Amino acid sequence: MSPTLPLKPDLRTTADVDVVVQSFYNGMEDDPALGRFFADADWETHFPKMTASWSGVLFHTGEYRGRPFDPHMRLQGLERTHFSHWLVRFRAAVDEHFEGDTAERMKLKAEQIASVFQVKLGLWENFNASPPVP
Repeated sequence: MSPTLPLKPDLRTTADVDVVVQSFYNGMEDDPALGRFFADADWETHFPKMTASWSGVLFHTGEYRGRPFDPHMRLQGLERTHFSHWLVRFRAAVDEHFEGDTAERMKLKAEQIASVFQVKLGLWENFNASPPVP
């Protein structure tokens, strides 16, 4: 039996990362769990930052020079359930367009980042415990 070929491409470029970013944030303002956190988002500024950040994570481009945790510190009412929902949306955005090693690595990195942010925000008291499963 021959191996099946992937039906979708893997992430290979910054343009691919931008596809995930655009897909992830599409309709975010209307999301019942996360929309309020993005109600006043400046998408023209946010999209390039997120694309640069994720390109740096995946491809080590060095384009992003920000501090991604800082804006999250200022969000009032952020809870673990928000991170779980964020991860569900993020995985769906990746899976909608891509599959392969880099796509899987992007989802794993998102889980790691979400975990670190929760620890830093004091939302995850037991660091050795598994994060909530969405």
